[in-house]
Amino acid sequence: MSKKKQPIPPQPGSVEEKLHEISTGLVAKGKFVEALRQLMVLAADNVTNAQLWMLIGHVYARIANWSDALGALDTAIALDPLQWQAHRIKALALFSLGRKEEASILIDKVVKHSNESGDWMLRAYIHAHTSSDPLVALQTARDWGKRFADPLTRNARPLKVQDCNPRKKLKIGYVTADFREHSVAFFMLPVLSHHNPDNVEIHVYSNGPWDHITPQIRILVPHWLDIMEMSDEDVCKRIREDQIDILVDLSGFTHGHRLGVFARRAAPVQVTWLGYMQTLGMKAMDYRLVDSGIAPPNHAPHYSETLFYLNCMASYAPPTYAPLCEEPPMLRNGYPTLISLNSSAKITNEMLCVWAQILRAREDAHLIILVKEDNADAAQAHMRPRVEAAGMPMERVSVLHQQPLNQFMEMGHIADIALDTSPISGGTTTLHTLWMGLPIVAMDAVRGVDASTARMLRGVQFGGVVASDVQGYVDAALNLMNRPDDLQRLRAAAREQLRQSALMNYVARTAELEKAYRFMWLNYLRRDRKILSVKANLEQTLVKMEAMA
Repeated sequence: MSKKKQPIPPQPGSVEEKLHEISTGLVAKGKFVEALRQLMVLAADNVTNAQLWMLIGHVYARIANWSDALGALDTAIALDPLQWQAHRIKALALFSLGRKEEASILIDKVVKHSNESGDWMLRAYIHAHTSSDPLVALQTARDWGKRFADPLTRNARPLKVQDCNPRKKLKIGYVTADFREHSVAFFMLPVLSHHNPDNVEIHVYSNGPWDHITPQIRILVPHWLDIMEMSDEDVCKRIREDQIDILVDLSGFTHGHRLGVFARRAAPVQVTWLGYMQTLGMKAMDYRLVDSGIAPPNHAPHYSETLFYLNCMASYAPPTYAPLCEEPPMLRNGYPTLISLNSSAKITNEMLCVWAQILRAREDAHLIILVKEDNADAAQAHMRPRVEAAGMPMERVSVLHQQPLNQFMEMGHIADIALDTSPISGGTTTLHTLWMGLPIVAMDAVRGVDASTARMLRGVQFGGVVASDVQGYVDAALNLMNRPDDLQRLRAAAREQLRQSALMNYVARTAELEKAYRFMWLNYLRRDRKILSVKANLEQTLVKMEAMA
């Protein structure tokens, strides 16, 4: 086999050298505005440089300015049709703009020319969130796993487990990039606060930057290691040295993952949870923590991981700042206001058409669409043409750019009813919405991952309406707008009802999680996976194992 050619270093003083400096300096450090300024200066004299336009598109994508990203990437591709990195980023931009079928076709084209793990992973992500067929999600994930993860697993050094005591204190390692202002943090804060130190020793391997939330999490963790600057090999070595028993992935295919560590078999039991609801397609991930609402047992063939069942798969900690508006705004405005709070990447053109039906049927209703872009101009460029194409009354639709969490949690002061998205549903956003006291109109689906809001509403038994089809969804929204007194009662009761739900019973949820870890450990010692639910009797299982030892 011939050796791979090494890239030729850019010539000193060349445009290529400047692009390299911007990419490895400003872009790598997250200084996107200054990076764009310098790139635009370069573009004035180098308008035919495809690499420059590709980098401009990349930076726009990093700040979720998808419309401008698409324009720059199209320029790069026109100048150099074989610029496959530009095609890859374009597929992500198309997906984020709601053009999911186009994104799927393009990313399939990209991987035919690519042996990059990130390209194949993006393909799995796009297809999993475009097709409603769970076997498509499984197959595309396995396409990635077979090429990139499974060979690492086959070649991994044997793992030596020194302490095989079934009752020992288990060492649990959490691997994540998201212990910051992120949905994973809102699920994990109560878990880390309530872990029992007599049962488990907690380690965190953090692969993300710190923000104001990180110190709140850090203080709860006895053993913390920042791993952003470490290679997968070094992280795997450290986890083995720490003798972690259960290693938990909280990222999946999302930004900042370290699945290469899991592929190298860093721990005897490896689990994925919370960060990514679709399957990963890699053999080294042993389990996926779920509940029967998200993944009923007959859906097990849709996953490469073995499903392990909790009674409730998550805990929820609401943001500290979340002022409650006790009166629906429609009572003072004289008209109802609907709002979409989910990531705009989840809003399909078909969903916009459904919302248009609602606005046509209720001629005084207003709609606010919150989008992913972080500035107003980019938000308008993304969503306004799509809103117009869906036939919505433009004078009654407002597009808001991405808001900081504190301002996001004030949306209950301006909106009456939240509209969930389909086929990609809300997650943490749904719980934040309920905490604001907003009722939610949601669509059901076969897969729990496509109907997480519907499953949550049924689980907490309040907070909105679950429709089985488009007409039911439209009718539910219209009906709620006619019941302002019911909306006010929901606002008054929502927080206490959430506090009384399983999602905020932190002691029970964390004890249940530790029980799941113990069963996984016992399965490992027995070399089987016979117990796959926390409903089993733990003490009886331990006594039986000890009697057989």
